[in-house]
Amino acid sequence: MSNVRAATLASLVVALVATQANPAHALKQPNNVVIPVGTSLQTLFVKRGEALNATTDAQAVPETYTPTCKLEFEVLQRNAGYKNAFGWYNVTGLKPGLAELHEFLSCNDGVGTKKVLSIKKDPAYAGGDIGFFEATGGCGSVQKHDAIFFSEKKYNPDGSNQNAFYHLLIYNSTVLPKAFYFGWEDLLAGGDNDFDDLTTFVSGIGCTGSGSKCATGQLGICGEGSQQCQGGALACVPLFAPETELCDGLDNDCSGIVDEGNLCADADVCDKGHCVPKCGGGEFTCGGGTVCSPTGVCVDAACLLVTCPENTRCDGGNCVGPCDGVACPFGEVCLAGSCFDPCTKFSCDDDQVCVDGACVEHCDCAGCKPGKTCQSDGRCLADACVNKVCAAGTHCDPVGDCIDDCIGAICPAGEVCAIGECVAKPDPGQGGAGGSSGASMLVGGGSPVAGSTASTGQGGSSAGGAGDGSLQVPRPSGCACRVAPTSDAGTGALSAAMALIGFAWRRRRATRS
Repeated sequence: MSNVRAATLASLVVALVATQANPAHALKQPNNVVIPVGTSLQTLFVKRGEALNATTDAQAVPETYTPTCKLEFEVLQRNAGYKNAFGWYNVTGLKPGLAELHEFLSCNDGVGTKKVLSIKKDPAYAGGDIGFFEATGGCGSVQKHDAIFFSEKKYNPDGSNQNAFYHLLIYNSTVLPKAFYFGWEDLLAGGDNDFDDLTTFVSGIGCTGSGSKCATGQLGICGEGSQQCQGGALACVPLFAPETELCDGLDNDCSGIVDEGNLCADADVCDKGHCVPKCGGGEFTCGGGTVCSPTGVCVDAACLLVTCPENTRCDGGNCVGPCDGVACPFGEVCLAGSCFDPCTKFSCDDDQVCVDGACVEHCDCAGCKPGKTCQSDGRCLADACVNKVCAAGTHCDPVGDCIDDCIGAICPAGEVCAIGECVAKPDPGQGGAGGSSGASMLVGGGSPVAGSTASTGQGGSSAGGAGDGSLQVPRPSGCACRVAPTSDAGTGALSAAMALIGFAWRRRRATRS
């Protein structure tokens, strides 16, 4: 290291320590000693580019962890007289016995040693959370230890004290996700309290409960989150950062307003996620109980004079939550009043896959529940669905039947479910009136869309839904998928249906490519 760089690092460490002479948020031993003592850990963090303060960022939690399929361990410091070892154990609620301690960094693994471990594939792994331990002295076997200290402090040799001494300091990495620094102190009653007797960097673990979905309380796409470790505790971290606003039916910039601003060409206006011609002039007119608003979009007549607060929408003249009453098609969630597949908005780590908007481990490591088979894409699939191919807009259920993604779907106002997507309803004023033998397209509770008739005429059969909010349109046959009848359909209704199919398919290709 050059003299200039060494001087710079030294000045940074001295400045950080000086500013924390009397830290307001620091851990203290029972004898009121602020820990850690000295500059060893701080120097290490500065060298590794971590935005960590060794004093104020020190944590004694979490005490237990959830392992991933690939854990990486690196020895960073050994500044003790003892030759300490490091390992893991299954958390059972009881103090682990010696036979339950699994060493993976031996006392002879020097600074710079790196090891990769798959605890989930270890026959000794019981399937729950894990804890860590440091074994001091007695090099060669955990059985020959002088003392053992645990991440669960209550099991330490001096842990029965009412105010027990700390032997492990934990730091969340600010550079890598799911990574921690462990600084151990190997003497009873604190010793010199520098916590650099054995310093390890562990990646591929999370706080117990991390990874589960949660609501951040923020607006728009920033409202979807996952539980992650921050400052030694679980925090709901947004999955999506604010983005430039687009005409896509989502609140991309997390402002509380969907599709705000001028997002389309001069002649068009953004309506329910799509750029469409403005109403009120030319051939584009409103119908079906809607009227043209001052902004040039067709709205429910009851909502024309209603102004709703941010992050709400008007439904039948009333202001409601953006997702109130919405049930999205299979595989989608409602956010800011729009249905979308959350897995198209973010990427998971290499050893994870996105399932229902959450990053989960590849099934080749995590395994699958009984009745499911691990697939090459890392996801579990029902045994009955292996090698099953379903048509677009359908999915395979656990018994092996391809069923409509739109079953049970209730799309946001002004939209209808087709080919597994919530898309804008076709303009009822376009496409012409259906003939007396035209097929009926039923929306929501079974009300015919304007421009079509309520019956199929002679010998015809209804193509309507069953009140599930879906639009039943012709689909490719096969694999026992539910299809609508294709008997004599009027040209107006059929043209509208086929246009909707084409639009839904293009939208699906655009959003999932």
